[in-house]
Amino acid sequence: MVCRRRREEAALQRAGRTQGGVWYLGRGAGRGLWWCRNGECGSGLNLALASRALRCSLGDEDALALREVAQRSKKVVVVEE
Repeated sequence: MVCRRRREEAALQRAGRTQGGVWYLGRGAGRGLWWCRNGECGSGLNLALASRALRCSLGDEDALALREVAQRSKKVVVVEE
């Protein structure tokens, strides 16, 4: 989502959000956010781009939840607003 490079799925991390607003890591139904596992583009994740990718509006609490989920993936992703 950030660097727009094509990579094997194993080189990417995915996060999604349920309709109830719960963020999760990995494959799931519906739209999701992808970023490089190696950290190249993790620091550039933007909340506006995430909103566009998911086709919904995201707020400050979503940014916090996405940071928390990303930390669980062993790579810290900084979400910019």
